[in-house]
Amino acid sequence: MSYPGTLGYHGFDYMTVGGRDVPRYERHNPDAGWLHMHWEMLEETASVAQRRERLRAMTRAYAGHRYFFPAVAGLPRELHPLMAWWVILYALSMLARYQPAQWAGHIDVDGNRHAVPIEKVMERAMEHLPVLIADTIEEVSTWP
Repeated sequence: MSYPGTLGYHGFDYMTVGGRDVPRYERHNPDAGWLHMHWEMLEETASVAQRRERLRAMTRAYAGHRYFFPAVAGLPRELHPLMAWWVILYALSMLARYQPAQWAGHIDVDGNRHAVPIEKVMERAMEHLPVLIADTIEEVSTWP
């Protein structure tokens, strides 16, 4: 996997850990963190607003924050969050439709260790998707 939005960086903020310099990374919860990176700004990005716009163009809005998203399977662009959700939900729906006995086993909280994570994914889908769909419609409606 690669992160196309990170192209053009020229270095990291470093911190010393155990006597050696490592890129500065701050973990904020078990699933996320911040890596401090530097980009050279183009000549035409002299103002603060222009710099912010350039950094904004490199990232994608999702769930109230801006993120770099990965490109998968050799694709040149990052995977859109709506497409990632579509893949997950499509796979789960195919399992439920065409393998109902297996699906029932997967969502049995007392008998399968995957049941709670599947339940959490479904809950997050119900929280995130309405906003993500509306944001995506707004995003594509501004395209030329």
